[in-house]
Parts: sequence; structure tokens; C-alpha cells
Amino acid sequence: MARLLITTVGTSLLTNRERPWSWSPWRKDPLPDIDVVDEWLAEADPIQASAEMNTLHRREIQKTDQIAFLHSDTDEGRYCSERLGTYYANRCRDVRQCPLEALSYRDDSFAQRGLKSLISVTLAEIRYAHNQTLTPIFCATGGFKAEIAFLNLLGALLNIEVYYIHELHREEVKLPRLPLTWDTDYVLQHQDFFDWITDDLRRSSEVESWLNASPELRPLVENVVDNGESYAYLNAAGELLFQAAQMSGPRAVWPEASPNSPEEKDGVSGVAHHRPDGWQPFVNKLCRIDCVSYVRYSENAYGGTPVKVLNAENGTIGVRFGPRGNELPLQVETTARGNEQTELVASHIRRIKQY
Repeated sequence: MARLLITTVGTSLLTNRERPWSWSPWRKDPLPDIDVVDEWLAEADPIQASAEMNTLHRREIQKTDQIAFLHSDTDEGRYCSERLGTYYANRCRDVRQCPLEALSYRDDSFAQRGLKSLISVTLAEIRYAHNQTLTPIFCATGGFKAEIAFLNLLGALLNIEVYYIHELHREEVKLPRLPLTWDTDYVLQHQDFFDWITDDLRRSSEVESWLNASPELRPLVENVVDNGESYAYLNAAGELLFQAAQMSGPRAVWPEASPNSPEEKDGVSGVAHHRPDGWQPFVNKLCRIDCVSYVRYSENAYGGTPVKVLNAENGTIGVRFGPRGNELPLQVETTARGNEQTELVASHIRRIKQY
């Protein structure tokens, strides 16, 4: 199957040893003459020519392959990417230049906009690969270290192979696919928030009301002051999780919220039965889940796993709280309907810490 090799670009083409030019960003040297570089590349050993070519050479580029070069928002990044593009133009089916906006040496834009641009551009290339029936592969050797780290994580989340060669390595390293099951339930549960914050410019004060209600979202948001006004955005980590969830394909939609208040949902407190220590905070956590409509004592929860679907059609889930032999069996009624939705809620309950 033809491939799309999504390749990050650094400046090793300019800075590695044994080239017919001398260039350093610290000396602010002018970039070498294009013709000189292109002529040298045509005869150079690809393993020695640049980090990117070293990795691509090991991939044995075919005429049916395509390459997307992701380069930084710097003159030297663009220059190296274009020179590599010229070299591979006749060696594969297509070469594309993909500039990463704001990914540069400026600290004030690198983490805020640069890495988000990397995520956006990379995911766009993956969508293109899928539409063209290409196998996407990450060649994550060149570029900033943070680029490589994010590309590795994205590869793990989306099950895409990542190849890397350190400048001192002789052999190519194929990073192992991590045994992760990318669970998008977290994003689905907060879909309204993600859609809302990415739809328009949001003031920090507006976003804060969401974060007070859902503090687990706070690590995914950053605030930026512009003309004296504070605005909130998804940071690079938030963008990565949100976009990766969107790429994971259709999944069950989080159920609608129950109109009942947490107090109205609690049908456990008034029932006389033995209760293990810590039962009330746990029941409170269950009652605060928006799609939960009622929690009651029920021996139907005994047997099988601690959290299990009792009736998928009605969205009923059995939960056992407490140590083995001293458990509180609970029946959790939800607004979920059907297997996928009910299992989605059950999966969320499994992640709730009992103590």
C-alpha cells in the first residue's frame, strides 16, 4: 500500500559536518546558494546528508509514496524543507510543504500556537492519507524536540508507526506502538465544552465558570492577555486530546443530562442496610454525574465485575462499593439508552476512585 511519510524538518542539512558551506544561526550567516546545495545533495550520501534523509532513506521511498515535510516558521526551516522537497520531487509521487505557523524560536508563541499548529497540520495530513488510501507514517527525526515528543504521543494515540534516527545512531529506530487503548470517553463527556471553547474567542471569565464546574478540564486550558483583556484557549495538550478524539471515528454520544438534582438522585441514604466506610462520598460522586437519574440499593449488583451493565436498553448499571465481603451493592439508573451509551457511562464509573 502506498504511504504518506509525514516528516518533521530541522536544520541538520545546514549544520552537519562536511558540507561545502559553513552556516550558523548564531553568527546570522546568510543561507547557502540554492544551486550549490541542490547540486551537492544530488551526489551526497543520504545517510550523511541530513537527519530527515537518513530516516527516509531507511524507508526505501517508492514512486507511489508521498512525503509531507513539516517545517518550522523560520527562514532556515523553510529553506531546508524546500531543498529536501526538491531532492525528493522526482523520487516519489508527490511532495508537499507544510509550514507550522508560530513554531519558531520565540518562547511566547512556541507552546501556545506553534505546537497547536503542529497538531492541526499533522491531523490534516492524516485525514488526507485516509482519503487517498495511503498509510500514514511519522518520520520524527528532525525539528524541535517538543515536535518529536508530540508526534510520538499522537502516533501512540492513533496507532501510527513512528520512525526515528538519532544523529549518533547507525540504525533506524522504530518506536514501539504503545499498548494503549485510546479512550475518548473523557472528551465525549465534555463535548459541549470542547465545541464551545473552540467555536469562538472566549473571555477567561466565561471559561472560568465551566472550569469551576469541571475542574478536571483546567490543565487543558491556558489564558492569554491581549490588549488588556484575558482570553482562554485550549492549550497544546487540550488540542491534542480533542483532535485525536475527533480522529478516532464515530463513537457513542454521551447521554443527555437528567433533570434531577444530586439530592433527588440519592435513593441510598434513607435505606436501612450495612454501609462500608466511605460509602456516602462515593454515592455523592455517582449522583453528580449529569446523566445519572437515580442511585438505589440493589442486590442485582452482586456477581460479576464491580461495575457491570444490568440493562442496556434502560441504561441501568450495577456497582459494588467497598472491600470484598463488605460491599454495598448499588443500582445506578441513567439516561443512557442502548449498549454503546450504557457501556460509555459504565466505563466512566469504573474510573471513579472509591476512596
